Amino acid sequence: MSHDIMALMSDIDVLDATDKGEIQINPFDKNLLGPDSLDIRLGNEILISKIIGKIIDPNKPKNFFASRKIDPFTLKPKQFVLGTTLERISLSDSIAAQIEGRSSLGRLGIMVHMTAGIIHAGFGAKEPSALTLEIYSVNPNSVYLHTGMKIAQLSFFRLNRKVSRGYDFIPTSKYVNQNKPCVPKAD
Repeated sequence: MSHDIMALMSDIDVLDATDKGEIQINPFDKNLLGPDSLDIRLGNEILISKIIGKIIDPNKPKNFFASRKIDPFTLKPKQFVLGTTLERISLSDSIAAQIEGRSSLGRLGIMVHMTAGIIHAGFGAKEPSALTLEIYSVNPNSVYLHTGMKIAQLSFFRLNRKVSRGYDFIPTSKYVNQNKPCVPKAD
């Protein structure tokens, strides 16, 4: 395979990369692997806003979230929560990933990421990490969120060249070794 163009990895590529340790997914269920993406599941904890109607300064973030266990959680119309993935992932310095919603939840008006769709090469390299999901509902009805439900999908990309430093080894990286939903951190 030529590495002149960054390529979306097929199921065969993903399995080969997991065998080589370039991609680690814990737990890994091969039944969740599609032709060119991997379904990932919702973990058992979410963060809900405990401050409503106030001004939030991104330069001075405070923890304005409260933790809740899912069993199930009722996501209300126009509600925003932070979730976590059941799967913990680790990417080598030559593989990045993209997170997207699943069409079945999209058709219910549920978004799983607002802008943070890229998982950088080297993410989870120190220790496989969960992903924080930015979940929002545009559905006019409430929707149950269940632990273990398929919530999103990952597509993997082999980079043209290995990165000089993976995400976990950049001193300014803020979201390293996540094992639960992570609150915003100042830049």
